[in-house]
Amino acid sequence: MRQYKVLVIYIIANEQLEKSFEEELEKYGLERVGTQDIFALPLEEYRTKVQAFKAYLRAYVRKHLDTQDTVLFVESRMNEERILTAMLQTNLTSEEE
Repeated sequence: MRQYKVLVIYIIANEQLEKSFEEELEKYGLERVGTQDIFALPLEEYRTKVQAFKAYLRAYVRKHLDTQDTVLFVESRMNEERILTAMLQTNLTSEEE
C-alpha cells in the first residue's frame, strides 16, 4: 500500500489555470493519484517542509486562481513509527482548517 504525506484535492474551473497548477504541483514532487483531480506527495519522496510548502501553495492559489475554485490541502500527521495519528485538512482558498 502506498503511503502519502500530503494530498492536494482541487476543483479549478479554468482549464488553463488548472494545467498551470498541476505543473506547479509536479515541480514540487507531487504525483497524480488515479484520474481524479488529486495529487499526492509520497511519504518516501518527502523532502519538503510541509508547512512552508502549504504556505507557498496558499499564496499561489490566492494569486492565480479564482474565488470559485477550491483547493484542499490534506496533511497526514504521524508518530516516529510512521503510524498515522491525525489528518489535517485546510482549504487553501479560504481560512478554513
